[in-house]
Parts: sequence; structure tokens; C-alpha cells
Amino acid sequence: MSFSSTAKGELCRTELTGECCELSELSAMIHTAGSISISGGAFTLRIDTENAAVARRAFLLVKSLYGVHTKTEMHTNQLKHNHIYSLAIDAASARMVALDTRLIGEEGISFGTDASFLSGQCCKIAFARGAFLGGGSITNPERRYHMEFVCNQKEFAFGLLNIIKELGCPAKMIPRNKSFVVYLKEGDAIVTLLTMMGAHSSILNIENIRIMKSVRNSVNRKVNCETGNLSKTVNASVKQQESIEYIRNHMGLDKLAPGLREVAEARLSNPEASLEELVELLGAASKSGVNHKLRRINSIAEQLKTTRG
Repeated sequence: MSFSSTAKGELCRTELTGECCELSELSAMIHTAGSISISGGAFTLRIDTENAAVARRAFLLVKSLYGVHTKTEMHTNQLKHNHIYSLAIDAASARMVALDTRLIGEEGISFGTDASFLSGQCCKIAFARGAFLGGGSITNPERRYHMEFVCNQKEFAFGLLNIIKELGCPAKMIPRNKSFVVYLKEGDAIVTLLTMMGAHSSILNIENIRIMKSVRNSVNRKVNCETGNLSKTVNASVKQQESIEYIRNHMGLDKLAPGLREVAEARLSNPEASLEELVELLGAASKSGVNHKLRRINSIAEQLKTTRG
């Protein structure tokens, strides 16, 4: 099961509290997953969803608010090889539901979001939850942080965008094909919105993934740093050995000052030793002193190469 399906299943189990919030959630759900048709003077309203939990939630909302049962059907989408659940509200109640949820106005179809319709913070949260259940999705946070709401109408998308911003979450909107997408890309914003909507278990999963990502990134940085340091140490050791061997072959190590000769012989005898290990082998006072002598040996080798052409 996808992360989106899990989150929607959890949100569908949140308690239905208060008629105003129920209507707000149903309104957003109908705006994102609903459709209307008028044939032969008969007005019909239908909600389509791929998620069985969302279908049950819509059924309960309509029953709680209007005391009517929706006709539910399931059919298979041959292209996506998944099930589509369709809830049809009978003609006797469909117009009332469409008017109450602001899907239509007294003068005709109205796809905008009337801010006065959402009387309080709880209603705005319920509206965001309904929009997510009807047309939302969340990318698996192990891949990236992305939450979006697909809206069929630009006016509704603008209304939803403003509502999410009023809830304190920085959302943006872009057109996509024939739809408009309201989205959030910040992990903190997604967690904040899901918290308000009631997806607490999903939030824990996100936080666990964020912690694992942080630990993984920290380990990777440490490994990369250590690998880089090891590479530098190996390259430096190879260069030092080449310089020492060049001096030995073209000048003789006995021509070096006693301190330099001691360091050169220690490096040749211990090609894989780190600077710290060389210091310990030599019983030297400091790393800087040994490192200075190794740089001096490299310099002498370069001078010899220049002199010999």
C-alpha cells in the first residue's frame, strides 16, 4: 500500500465532529472528486474515488448530514487496472448537497471557494482534509517531500491555496495539463498540515524516515570525509616514497641531514603508516615537525630533478 493510501485510510478514521466541519470536508471532497450532470431535467451528483476508505467516508458524511444513503458502485479501470468506487446521490438530495457544498450557486455552477463558508479554523482544517481525500497525494518521504492537491478548476485551486496558507503552511500552485495543482515541498509544512488534519501515525512514519535520512546523511558525510582524508594520506605517502627513492638513487640518503635521513628511512620502512604513526615510531615531539621534514625531503627531490634536467 502506498504512503498516500495509508495516510488517507488514517484520515478517514478521524472522528466526525460538528456539522460545520462535516460539511466543509464533504464540500472539498466533492469539489475535487465530484461531478454533476443534468439530463432530462434530472440533476445528479456523483463522487468517484480509487480509495475504498474515502468512498466509505463520503458515504458516512452524506448520511450524517442529510440522512440519505448514496448508491455505491464499483468498476474496474482497464487502463490503470484498479477499482473505481462511485457514489451517486439521488436526484431528490443532489441539488441540496451541491448548493450546501458550494458546488453550485443559486445562479448556476460556481467552482470558487466562498471564504465565509468556512466559519472557523476547524472548518478550514476539515476542508483541507476533504481536498486531500478527494484529490490529494503524498510522495513516499523516503524519496522526497512532496504533497499535492489536484483541482479541476482554477478558482477552487486558488481558494484552497489561500486556505492552506491561512493554516500556516507555505503552499504553491502550478497548472498541470488541464488541472491545477496546489502543492507543498517542505517536510515541516507537510508534517504541520498532516498533524492538523489528524494523520498522526503517518506523521510518526515521516519523522522516523527524516531521522533515518539525517543519520544516513551524517554517516555518509563522515565516510566521505574519512575516505577523502585517507586518499590524501595515501597520495602524500606515495609522493614521499617517490621523493625518497629519487634522492637515494641520485644523491644517496647519507647526504641528507641526520634528522631528514631518519624520517626518510622510517617512511621507506613503513610505506602505509599515517603521519601519527610515523611520529610514534620516531618518538618525535610533534606531527608538525615530522611533516615539515617530509615536505623538506620532497623539496630536495624536486631540486635534484631540476638540476638534473
